[in-house]
Amino acid sequence: MKFVNAHTLFSTAALFAIAFSSSAQTMAPDGSFVSGNSATMAPDGTYVGGESVTMAPDGTYVGGKTATMAPDGSFVGGKTATMAPDGSFVGGKSATLASDGTWVGSDD
Repeated sequence: MKFVNAHTLFSTAALFAIAFSSSAQTMAPDGSFVSGNSATMAPDGTYVGGESVTMAPDGTYVGGKTATMAPDGSFVGGKTATMAPDGSFVGGKSATLASDGTWVGSDD
């Protein structure tokens, strides 16, 4: 039987506690995760977080009433674009790691 040292176990537990604690995330019917407490289907069949859907200037759909352009040219829902640790952008003031390994935004 292989044992994990306490430092590795504590570090891993702390990472997951930080990543999953700060914002609400919802699993959409297609298995993807979105920020917020609800998932709404956009006209193209994708799911976005929140109860309203906005078409961004590039034709993609984002959750919320505002589409904000991120520095990489993509659009996110909300008034703030934040870079996640993987280099993608999310809407909100912080990025939270979802259970499927993607990053979702939060205003927490």
